[in-house]
Amino acid sequence: MLTFNTGRLSVVPKFMWIIFMINMFGFELSGQVPQVEPDDTSGSVIIHQISITGNSITSKGIILRELNFREHDTIPYPLFSTLLAQGKQNIFNTQLFNFVTIDTSSGEERLLIDVRIAVVERWYIWPIPFFEISERNFNVWWESRDFKRLTYGIDFTFFNARGRNETLRLLAHFGFEQRYGFTYRIPYINKNKTLGTGFGASMEMNHELTVYTQNNKPFNIRNNSKYLKKIYQGFVEFNLRPDFFSTHNFRVGYTHFAFDTAVSNIPGFVINPKNVQKFFSLRYLYKNDRRDVQYYPLKGSYLDMEVNYSFPHETAHNSYVRTNMRNYLQLGNRWYWASGFTGKLSFERIQPYFLQRGLGYGRDYVRGYDYYVVDGQHYALLKSNIKFALIPQRVEKINWIRTTKFNAIPLALYVNAFVDMGYVYHYPGSEPAAINATNTLENSLLIGYGLGLDFTTYYDVVIRVEGAMNRMFQTGIYVNFIAPI
Repeated sequence: MLTFNTGRLSVVPKFMWIIFMINMFGFELSGQVPQVEPDDTSGSVIIHQISITGNSITSKGIILRELNFREHDTIPYPLFSTLLAQGKQNIFNTQLFNFVTIDTSSGEERLLIDVRIAVVERWYIWPIPFFEISERNFNVWWESRDFKRLTYGIDFTFFNARGRNETLRLLAHFGFEQRYGFTYRIPYINKNKTLGTGFGASMEMNHELTVYTQNNKPFNIRNNSKYLKKIYQGFVEFNLRPDFFSTHNFRVGYTHFAFDTAVSNIPGFVINPKNVQKFFSLRYLYKNDRRDVQYYPLKGSYLDMEVNYSFPHETAHNSYVRTNMRNYLQLGNRWYWASGFTGKLSFERIQPYFLQRGLGYGRDYVRGYDYYVVDGQHYALLKSNIKFALIPQRVEKINWIRTTKFNAIPLALYVNAFVDMGYVYHYPGSEPAAINATNTLENSLLIGYGLGLDFTTYYDVVIRVEGAMNRMFQTGIYVNFIAPI
């Protein structure tokens, strides 16, 4: 049964609501198609024919699914150009193509419009060597340059399988983290292309494991002769995409942790003192994505909300609600603004350390605190930056490369200034006092600010170099490989 201690939690929602309202000021689900009144007198166009070129692999239906008009539709003229721009954005955001262009032409009957779509497909089969730094981010690894923390192997990824935007992934990883598994995702299984599914399974083994946080940094133990952790996971999911922007994901998962006795006996690492921790999880995830370009957006908005419930309760203690909101605006010629809010509320006051996540993991961190983790049951994070396009989006052609999948390189360079704020609430007494006393960043306001350079190119590559200062007046130069917001 879910319990929610409103007395203990009252401080956190107040803080989170303040950040939420700051970020929501000016926030809107931009990119919506404007509505034209039926009695509009400025004329209409009729879609005569839609033709597609360049899709040697991709099914025509996958592309047509992203258009909000069909052949023989009658469209008010003021709305037509908006629908074309939105269709181009939707097709590009399938991440199946490097370039998308849409042209129109009319015959003798000017009201009859032919729409021509030209795409340049990506390279879809990637049986490539896998190399990963097994740290929370590149900067943490660079601080130690410990090559024992490298994971390597083979990732076989087949994007756009059968030409239907299906994705098959097979992985075999060795080194620091040994992982084996597969996933298969099918975006559409019904005629209307609104319902999809996916499934997968994996196994992971590790000789080293983070067992608690001390002095705001993870503390690890290692045993080269045996595995400290083994994880077996499986899931099946269903996706509902009723329109162009929103997606509903329903997932049922099973997770089986097997820990060595030396790990499971550490206070606070598990709640139930057993070497085997296994549980089921039910997850609902809603997304509303109106970004112009998903991997590095400049205009539009993004919203998601996740509800996760894990059981049995005596093992899992990992039920939560999490939301993420981002807004992107073009302020003027080559000037852009972005802001994002992320918040999480856990339903359990006491959580096992191996399931607890606060700030400092993935993209949920305050810039300037890249070397730290801040654990707790609830957190709020606000990111904001303003940027200027030193080199606006352009395409460079490499003539000696023949294939169109690689010879045209889009690139851009941005300079930006940013300010981040975050707060993690950790219940007093929910972990050993001797450890908790050293983690001074919990239950305190985190602030980071600085300047950075962002470089983007094709195949969703982003390279960021940032100089940041935190509230403790610590400075650093950090490198990252995803969009900041």
